[in-house]
Amino acid sequence: MWHDTWSDQLPNVTVVGQELVDLDTDAGQKRYLEINAQAIAGGYEGIMLKDTNAIYECKRSVAWLKLKPFIEVSLEVTNLEEGTGKNVGRLGALVCSGQDDGKDITVNVGSGFSDDLRDSVWGDRDSVIGQIVEVRADAVTQNQDGSYSLRFPRFKGFRGFVAGEKL
Repeated sequence: MWHDTWSDQLPNVTVVGQELVDLDTDAGQKRYLEINAQAIAGGYEGIMLKDTNAIYECKRSVAWLKLKPFIEVSLEVTNLEEGTGKNVGRLGALVCSGQDDGKDITVNVGSGFSDDLRDSVWGDRDSVIGQIVEVRADAVTQNQDGSYSLRFPRFKGFRGFVAGEKL
């Protein structure tokens, strides 16, 4: 097999299967989603896409792409935290909570904001409490105490313009 020439020499790389898929077709896109879902169900973060003619390099490369799925969850802003470092005096994180798929989620969302948005939100803190925000994350995770949070949460945007509004 093609991977026998390099994978046996790399202890941290495991080839778990391979399939040539044409992502320029609808059938290829469908198959890619099926393969990725199987990888997630198997406990992997996602899949790697690779140029079949490219060699393995122990660094970031345009020939290898990691594809991980993400989820988007609508949560209510319950509090705000001031930033640290370069974000002192402006928004550091939105404290958000809500329910998704029957799980009560509470999470601090501190990435995905421009500097201008951090300033604007911090300057009008009271109007942000109760707003619904879209949060993109890798997955829902369970904390040791049984509560739920999000893995790598990122702010995507506000859902509406009235506190509590769901669109």
